[in-house]
Amino acid sequence: MLRPAFYIKVGINLHIRILRELVKTVMILNVLKSTRPKQWVKNLMVFLPLVFSANESWSIDDMENVFTLLIKCCVIFIGFVFASAAIYLFNDVLDKDKDTYHTDKRLRPIASGLISARMALTLSLFFAVISLITCAFIKNITVIYIFGYLLLMVIYSLSLRSIFVLDVAAISAGFVIRVLVGAVAIDVPISIWLCICMALGSMYIALSKRYAEIVTLKNKISFTRGSLPMYSTSILRWGSYIFLAGTIVAYSFYTLTADNLPSNNLMVVTIPFVVIGMLRYQFLVIKRDFGEKPEEIVTKDKFLLVAICVWLILVLGILGIYR
Repeated sequence: MLRPAFYIKVGINLHIRILRELVKTVMILNVLKSTRPKQWVKNLMVFLPLVFSANESWSIDDMENVFTLLIKCCVIFIGFVFASAAIYLFNDVLDKDKDTYHTDKRLRPIASGLISARMALTLSLFFAVISLITCAFIKNITVIYIFGYLLLMVIYSLSLRSIFVLDVAAISAGFVIRVLVGAVAIDVPISIWLCICMALGSMYIALSKRYAEIVTLKNKISFTRGSLPMYSTSILRWGSYIFLAGTIVAYSFYTLTADNLPSNNLMVVTIPFVVIGMLRYQFLVIKRDFGEKPEEIVTKDKFLLVAICVWLILVLGILGIYR
């Protein structure tokens, strides 16, 4: 007959194994949380060149080619997910002390001590390497672009984010790089108009985010990012208005003057949905103070989602039929 001590020992060992698995699971979840899954939506910009090259570089009649191009964009998207995850981890290590003063950021795994700085930096380097390897499967030149993105974001984290205007300009450049890599990966012409619209639009979103941060932090601005005390709500509000208008004007010129668009100028019917979407975004930033989390505005506001979906359907429909 087995002694009670045997059952106690087995029970203890079983509980230890369960606890170890729970610790591993919690650690994985904390790492995943630190990579900001909600912000992966930003990387969808790599699909824009595919959308705007409809019936020019690909046709719905050739589904095999469409599928190939879509796979390439998906791989680039995954590459940017790993690249942005690497930067988020690196940035959180640098901001660990400052994030403790922020109402939401103090709950991040690194700021709260759930993930050590050493582990975060190790994972950051690992994810950066994975992003480069992932893009190498598509085209060697995409590795250069994504390495440039990583380098830009590291410089941003170390210095540019503390410099007035250059902080938002660096964020804008990151979005433009996403578009460029998306175009290079599928061998479609890089539209200068698309890059201009993306640069202006991302500047608008970055300024709106800074505005929301100032409104949220109020008297704690000096404890957060270095460039924030240099801004004022009036500068950021008027700046966002200017780039909002600039984005709409640039997109309007694009629909009317781009040589590779349908000659009947039917693309102008998409302009109202760009205007509606951007004005809705501005309303949520100024009146609802939602600008600090752009990814949640885009994914959770039903009005904005409808505007984006209708715009996308119209663009694909017009280019597919009339180009």
